[in-house]
Amino acid sequence: MISYVVWDLGETITTPPPGGMDLKPLNQYKEIKLRENVIEVLKRVENLGLKNAILSNTARSDSAAVKVMLERLGILEMFSYVYATKSELDSSIPQKPDEIVYKNLLQEIGVGAEEAIMVGNTWDTDILGANHVGMHSIFLQNPLVSVRRNWDSKVNNPPWIIPVWDIDSVVEAIELISQSIGSNR
Repeated sequence: MISYVVWDLGETITTPPPGGMDLKPLNQYKEIKLRENVIEVLKRVENLGLKNAILSNTARSDSAAVKVMLERLGILEMFSYVYATKSELDSSIPQKPDEIVYKNLLQEIGVGAEEAIMVGNTWDTDILGANHVGMHSIFLQNPLVSVRRNWDSKVNNPPWIIPVWDIDSVVEAIELISQSIGSNR
């Protein structure tokens, strides 16, 4: 049974900082906005009885900076857990798709991999990373921002990977995954 939806941050629920990378903490970028319909989708996820969390690779931002930004955007209270890796400029720090990052997340939120769904726009980090630890995922495809560099890595099945074209379709994808795993018992 699904209990958590884990969201990527940039280009999934928010616009990116200028240049795409947070060269200063994210809370200092006033130009970062929510993507269209994010609040409505997060509320619909909550109405399903699920909790929301954030797992984001960042360069200069730690989890505290992300929380300040989410507070400014008016959605911090919708997330029970927020983790920013602060790793993109330091290769010694684990980041998505490293299994340890996903395993730590699952331990922190207190669920098994099969009870969580990762929603993200980057195939290599969000989708493959989640898949390789046994999490279901929703690939938010957008031709302008979706990224796939690794064409050779194999996916495990299960867990489920559902592609969607816009954030409005995420809830239906969650319901589809929930129904599919419920019928396999």
